[in-house]
Amino acid sequence: MLKLNTKRLDILALNEENLKLCINDFEKFEKNIGLSCSEKNIEDKDRNVFLIRLKDVVKNNEKYMWYTTWIIISKNENKYIGHLMIKGYPNENGEVLIGYVIRKEYRRQGYMEEVLKCIIEWIFLNNDVKSVIADTVKSNIPSQNLLKKLGMTLYKEDEECFWWRLDKL
Repeated sequence: MLKLNTKRLDILALNEENLKLCINDFEKFEKNIGLSCSEKNIEDKDRNVFLIRLKDVVKNNEKYMWYTTWIIISKNENKYIGHLMIKGYPNENGEVLIGYVIRKEYRRQGYMEEVLKCIIEWIFLNNDVKSVIADTVKSNIPSQNLLKKLGMTLYKEDEECFWWRLDKL
């Protein structure tokens, strides 16, 4: 599995085996990769998203890291604190869509900023990438502020969401 690191975090791209384990038995998954048990399971809505990611990973096993869930691990606690998704290899316009979630008790501590800076840097290493795209529900002001802080600009909206873009320099 591909692993990226920041000062406080490990960011791990789940391969097919570990993504299945994560979906089916989260505690077993944590033990399998050597984490301290978080005593929490992934939520049903996250499990459904992980199942979508799994279908894409199975179809794109060689480039799984572009289709999977990436687990965010606190180095200090050796615990799962959130995850992000890269939702596919760059499309014909060079765009890559990302999404992210962090557990409530870890919010507003700069973790997601750290994760997004790291993953965007990794994404931009690929020559096929021209832009990173993220969406936020209109009510999620902290996430919107984070994306602005990262240099993303609002470029469209729909009924539910604002859409943000960061172009490769």
